[in-house]
Amino acid sequence: MKTLGLIGITWISTAVYFETINRLVSERRGGAHSAEILLFSIDFHEFKSLMAENAWERIEEMLSGIARRLESAGAECLVICSNTPHLAADAIRQKIRIPLLHIAEETARAVLAQGAGKVGLLGTKFTMEHPFFKERLSRFGVETLIPDGEDREFVHASILNELTAGVFKAETKKRYLEIIEKLRGDGAQGVILGCTEIPLLIAQSDCSLTVFDTTAIHSGAAADFALSGFSRE
Repeated sequence: MKTLGLIGITWISTAVYFETINRLVSERRGGAHSAEILLFSIDFHEFKSLMAENAWERIEEMLSGIARRLESAGAECLVICSNTPHLAADAIRQKIRIPLLHIAEETARAVLAQGAGKVGLLGTKFTMEHPFFKERLSRFGVETLIPDGEDREFVHASILNELTAGVFKAETKKRYLEIIEKLRGDGAQGVILGCTEIPLLIAQSDCSLTVFDTTAIHSGAAADFALSGFSRE
């Protein structure tokens, strides 16, 4: 089994990654097997402050340093357990020798597999407005729709002030579903939950559109990597 190096951004979604990866490995290998994981969980307060300052060079330095530490400790693949930090993923890739599983690339493959040509994207303003996610979808022939300015502000604020703090309100869920319906009206054939906490608020059963849960997709890709080349005993 290959060793995964996880960088946890919020403890809430990191716990979901850890559980999902281990569950998938256990299901596929059977017995008492679990994943081999090296985990570095950051102080989210520090990361949130740097995002507020738009200090992406400092974020890149911080995450690159953690990535190198995980690589030195024996990680064979890097998984950043959040969407927004992938804004710095290309720079981090240049500073490590091991693969980095990019959440947008894995999601683009999942969207393509479902045959969706146009999807809505929800996440922080960085994820919705910067090109790092949308460009990767475009490479797979997928068009991206994002909410209007007011709705983007709402989604962004709810993520940073509620979801990443483990607060999931019924009124917030209602507003998200309204935003998703607007995207459907604009022609979206699916919606990407492009923040790893959103799937804790919104489920497929809540939506009229196909939901692409980036946490589940990314965790699944990580489990695939961990088990690649590994045969059942």
